Amino acid sequence: MSAAAAEAAPDINSTAFRHWETELPALVLGVSRLEAETVARAKAAQLIGRIAAGASFEITHAVEPSNQSLMDATRKAREGDPVARSLVEINVRTDVVERTIKAGHIIRVEQQVSKDGEVMQHGQSAESIQENSLRFGSRHPLMIPRTHAEARNKYRLQELCRLGLLQDYWFVVFSRAADGMTDDELRQENFFVPTMSAAIQATSEEAGSIIITESAFVAGKRNPDAPRHDPETLAQLGDSLRVDYRGRTDAEAIDTPVLIHKSLMPNGVVDVVRWWDVAAGGTFFGQDKPEQDHVEYLRECQEREAELEPTVQAIVDQLVTESGTFVIETDATDRLAELSAEFMLRRAVTDEKVDGLAFGEEAAFYLEGARHAQEQGDIHRVEQLVQRAVAVETSNSCPGSGGSKTGDALSAGEKGDGGDEADCKFTSNECPLCHKKKVKTLVKKLPSGKKHISGDCGCIKIV
Repeated sequence: MSAAAAEAAPDINSTAFRHWETELPALVLGVSRLEAETVARAKAAQLIGRIAAGASFEITHAVEPSNQSLMDATRKAREGDPVARSLVEINVRTDVVERTIKAGHIIRVEQQVSKDGEVMQHGQSAESIQENSLRFGSRHPLMIPRTHAEARNKYRLQELCRLGLLQDYWFVVFSRAADGMTDDELRQENFFVPTMSAAIQATSEEAGSIIITESAFVAGKRNPDAPRHDPETLAQLGDSLRVDYRGRTDAEAIDTPVLIHKSLMPNGVVDVVRWWDVAAGGTFFGQDKPEQDHVEYLRECQEREAELEPTVQAIVDQLVTESGTFVIETDATDRLAELSAEFMLRRAVTDEKVDGLAFGEEAAFYLEGARHAQEQGDIHRVEQLVQRAVAVETSNSCPGSGGSKTGDALSAGEKGDGGDEADCKFTSNECPLCHKKKVKTLVKKLPSGKKHISGDCGCIKIV
């Protein structure tokens, strides 16, 4: 399709779109109807089955050196490995954004396609990332179907990439906040209740085997006191695309990705955000805010991330410096969460673009006090209030993470697949204590509530 034709593509909510669709009937494709679906489902089922059985999953096409965890990456970055530092940076950058900007932002991540057709991100394959999500993600019964749907999407994406379809289409996934949970349960699973934010992810291939994923965070509520509109908004948007989302649960919606021709999304995922706002009856990124030009706002998002970069690099430096103190993977992920919250709280004192409610109501109260003290020039009072805010903050990033998402030996005790009561056995890539490879690991729950984690290498850890 020519550039002129792409620029002339009508909005999907206009009557002109119907004529356009008649001329080009393959503008929107339901992924489930494609031949690649059978392969993707079979591969995902195999992975899910292996994880459920407690077996290790061998990544056959990983490139070397492969960074299997944040802890590994911080250690390698300390040794001067630029690829490992890039992995740490993207973890920190994503955490900072997701932790403090719950709606009204778009982030962009680059990945590569290996010579074997595997989608890779800084030496880590999509398969290994998904394995970690399955092993250490939430065990809440309403979250597990979401994780399984995400696993199928990883394989769908990979198959579509191999078929070359991502050169002409965006692979779009709608991930709404979970249904059927209380507000407390949603908070425990890291959903932000005031906005009930949804993520719209769009992935495509660019020249040079570069895979781009753009994630837009949109609200599922017009304001904190309003009812949720996201189920009906997605249903209306789906009607425009002729994809049936009506009556689908949040997990079923994730499991219903679509291919949208690039002619309909010349600006990327922000075009889908515009459709979301029309379907919601006139919102801006799902919220009751004045309408702005969506493409122009995308530039503001990019500027916002540039403003945050010094904070990101400061957190990365601190993580790399402390890498020698990490024993199990959750040490690294927990420390990232602590540093991200503290650094962003301190930044928020002078950066009012940061919504204090992202840190919880109590922390927001202290933050407002710190902002007032800053205006008065009372630096001592600012520090007191910031420390109080840090002590009570409840910010979070990725919903459903449930702790570590990585597969290091002696780290599964935080979230094993066997649940809190059952022993968990698996083969880990490497013991973080003695660094032996392929360690058979056993996690037992002690009467005290702590976990006894042992490897066949002889190492033992109680957490």
